[in-house]
Amino acid sequence: MGTTYVYDYPEMFRQALLKLWRERNAELGYEDEPSSVEVLQGVELALDSHGDLIEVNRIPGENTCGMVVWRLTLKTPEYVNGRDIIVIANDMTHLIGSFGVEEDQLFYKASQLSRQLKIPRIYVAANSGARIGLSDEVRNAFRIAWEDADDPEKGFKYLYLTPQDYDALNAGRRRIVNAQRVVEGQELRYVITDIIGSEDSIGVENLRGSGLIAGETIQAYDEVCVISLVSCRTVGIGAYLVRLGQRTIQVDNSHIILTGAPALNKLLGREVYSSNNQLGGTQIMHNNGVSHAIAQNEFDGVYLILKWLSYMPSHRGAPLPVVSPTDPVERDLFYLSFIVFTILLFNLLD
Repeated sequence: MGTTYVYDYPEMFRQALLKLWRERNAELGYEDEPSSVEVLQGVELALDSHGDLIEVNRIPGENTCGMVVWRLTLKTPEYVNGRDIIVIANDMTHLIGSFGVEEDQLFYKASQLSRQLKIPRIYVAANSGARIGLSDEVRNAFRIAWEDADDPEKGFKYLYLTPQDYDALNAGRRRIVNAQRVVEGQELRYVITDIIGSEDSIGVENLRGSGLIAGETIQAYDEVCVISLVSCRTVGIGAYLVRLGQRTIQVDNSHIILTGAPALNKLLGREVYSSNNQLGGTQIMHNNGVSHAIAQNEFDGVYLILKWLSYMPSHRGAPLPVVSPTDPVERDLFYLSFIVFTILLFNLLD
């Protein structure tokens, strides 16, 4: 998909921190190499059976949710004793990074935690928007009542089930489908009115979750530092989330879109857009102010996040970070004064 694997981001933060420390040490004239272990410590957070955030210790890829959260402690040149941030990231390897009920809840709880602790919230966006799934059992059983069976282009009247399929689908404890009983030419049919499905998180409940995390992001905007990094693509609710934040970094060749080009072309009835770049690429979103910076790759984006955080307090209400200046206050200003005097003299002569 052209994006970094989600579990590689903590190490990416570590390497970006090391780069910051090397630059700082070079300014001070130090030759010491920073410790890769000490600059970053972190723990992964997940939901327990009661929907509460807990610390988990698992290897990458054991997650069963398309959202991954960490609480990271960063030792930066401004905060040598460490500062905490909450990192929320989509996992594109799980259902192409789509937002379901569990993903929405994890995002919501993690964002709430950042507000409770008054620490920055970083969102790494690489997703396909809200999950709109299909009920496989209904898809394999439904039939189509055509307006004209010999000419399907005239459209259809309704979707229906045979009595046998209808009874089989609803034989279990959970109702799979609702239907209206009709008789068509002496044939008994069940016209489908509602599809519930045997699995959760495939329907409108995901859209409700999208509203939940959008509202949470609006609250976070007013209370904590909210920065987003867009990798690959962010679609639908993912696009809203990055736009509702305070600052957005967009990786080159990534897209911030509500609807993809193929769907819009189909709606318009002709090929208007050749790619998603025309809708939400960097040349669109950076120029119109939705994204505030462009990064060549994910590492450069993470590095820029850390640079921005260096100007911000560790938590809301804390004093601004201060570092020892590398430009000595007592340095000789004669040369600068001479240049200023020369410029003024030339201006007077003119």
